[in-house]
Amino acid sequence: MPSKDLEKMVSRFDSSSEILSGLKDDILWLMILIYSFKVRARLEGLGQWSREHMSIEFMLLDSAVRDIVMRLTALDDDSKNNRSFQTLLSALNRENLLEQKRSRALKEKVKKYRDAVNKFKVEHRYQYISHVNTDASVVPRVIDRPVRFHEVASLAVNLMDDLAGTTLQYHFKMGSNESINLRNALQAE
Repeated sequence: MPSKDLEKMVSRFDSSSEILSGLKDDILWLMILIYSFKVRARLEGLGQWSREHMSIEFMLLDSAVRDIVMRLTALDDDSKNNRSFQTLLSALNRENLLEQKRSRALKEKVKKYRDAVNKFKVEHRYQYISHVNTDASVVPRVIDRPVRFHEVASLAVNLMDDLAGTTLQYHFKMGSNESINLRNALQAE
């Protein structure tokens, strides 16, 4: 029977399967949000909209972009006890589930993601979403300065596949019989 100290030590770490499951949900919600953004960004019916309706639509699109940026940066959160690609890689290594060569390759991919998402932390999150300087202008950017999140989002989805060791499927279920395969839907756009 393990000692109490060992039980405490083991229980304070999340298992790789728990972290993987949570991250898969995080990626699912990221993809649902991106899909929803793309559908709304088509601006269907624009000719019949009032100025108020148009302004609200643009504000909602801008809010979606802010959420996308926050979700992408959260996947890089290296704070203690937060779910991220780094914590999953650490758990996989801690549990000896990776051979050394694969571990090094995944470490490089996590670093590549961290480098890519750093731009979002500096240019978007810190300038108009959170940790905002007192002199920053917090205005909608969806039209005049759109955020190019697609490449970083693609890196996140592919990195999740690499960490899981398989191509994961993501479905947006809207009812018992309705489901959108988000990989297919987003690749088609």
